[in-house]
Amino acid sequence: MPPNKVGLTELRKMYDFIPEKTDIKKILELNPQNLLLIRLGMGCSLHMFAALLKTSYVNISEIERGKRKSISSPLMSRIISKTNGLPFFEKIEENYKKITILSLGGQKQAIKRAEKADFTKSEKQLADKLLQLGVDFASHQTITTSIGPVNVDFIIKTCRENIVIEITESTRRQKLESMSYRALKIKQSVKNILLVSILPDHITEPLKKRLEDFDLILKFSDIGDLEKKLQLIPKAAV
Repeated sequence: MPPNKVGLTELRKMYDFIPEKTDIKKILELNPQNLLLIRLGMGCSLHMFAALLKTSYVNISEIERGKRKSISSPLMSRIISKTNGLPFFEKIEENYKKITILSLGGQKQAIKRAEKADFTKSEKQLADKLLQLGVDFASHQTITTSIGPVNVDFIIKTCRENIVIEITESTRRQKLESMSYRALKIKQSVKNILLVSILPDHITEPLKKRLEDFDLILKFSDIGDLEKKLQLIPKAAV
C-alpha cells in the first residue's frame, strides 16, 4: 500500500513494538504487516519490492494491509535473503517521505494517461453497445478513494445508483487481483454504486474468484444483452 496511507506515528508504534530488529523471520511472525517497515527500510516502492521478491505487488499490499495473516515459506525465505534487519527508524522515516513523494507523482501521471487513453477493442465494443442503448455514461473517469485516485473504464448513471464497469481482455491473476483491490476501495469510498466486471469468455472459475469484491461478473458474450443483465432501459423504450 502507499506508505502515506499509514502515518509515521503508526509506523513508529509498529517499530517500537518489535523487540529484536535483526531477526526478519521473528519480525514477520510477530506481525506480517511489519513487511511495510522492512520495505521502507530498504527504500523500495511497492512495485520495486514485489519485483525484487518475484511476487505480485497485490500480494505484498495484502500482507501490509493485514488482509493476509501469514507469509508463505518460499516468500519468507526470499525476504530473509534480501535484508539483514531493520535500520534505525530515522532511515525508515527518510525513505517513507521519499517514496510517498514519488508515489504521488507517479500516480498522478498514470491517472492522466488513463484518462486520455484510446479504447481497447473490448472497450470499444462496450461503448458501442451503451451508445446503442442511449444510456448516460462516461469513460475513463477518475474516482477518489482511500488509496488515492482510481481510474475506471465506464460509469453509467441511473436513477437508482451509479454503475462502474471494468472490462479487461487479460486473464492474468495479478491483473484481476489488482481490479478486485481497486473495486474494494471504490465500494468503501462511494455510496450507491454497483461494481461490474466484464471478462473474456474463456476465463476460468478460479480466476473469477479473484474478483470477489465486484457485485456482478459478466463475460464478453453478455454485452449483447447488457440491458437485461444490468436492468438498463433502452432509449427506444423511454
